[in-house]
Amino acid sequence: MKQLVLSVIFVAIGTTLSGCVSTGPTQSAVSAGEAEKITEELTQLSNSWGKAGLAKDTAFLKSLWADDFSYIGADGTVRDAKANLAIYEDDTKTVTSGANTAVNVRVYGKNFAVTDGDNYIAGKDKDGKPFRTTWRWTNVWVRQNGKWKVVAGHASELK
Repeated sequence: MKQLVLSVIFVAIGTTLSGCVSTGPTQSAVSAGEAEKITEELTQLSNSWGKAGLAKDTAFLKSLWADDFSYIGADGTVRDAKANLAIYEDDTKTVTSGANTAVNVRVYGKNFAVTDGDNYIAGKDKDGKPFRTTWRWTNVWVRQNGKWKVVAGHASELK
């Protein structure tokens, strides 16, 4: 219950900070055209993140994550940007393909949105054994100084 209350408070504060005056959880204070542009931009950024593991493009990830970024892994571990980057840098797998298979964007104002979707990666582990993993993720985005940044996220492995 405590986590639910904190989530509700976060959404309410985030919505207020974004300048959005909303009567419901999915109504946006931006025009339909502006919401469509934001949706396209965040979909593209999310898809690029989904492919970042292929090239271990940590520079891109650093540019995407806010200074106060935190991510909750499938095991419940909370990581800051440095710890999350280490996962990409220290990965011994060879990823040969990866992509988002679904992205959903909810725009709550010109500076606040939430995305979720599925991502798969496939390749070979350090011993050469093939693998394919699918994840379901959620990310919270805030526009800071004109650029969209992820402030928080979570991923769970689908079995």
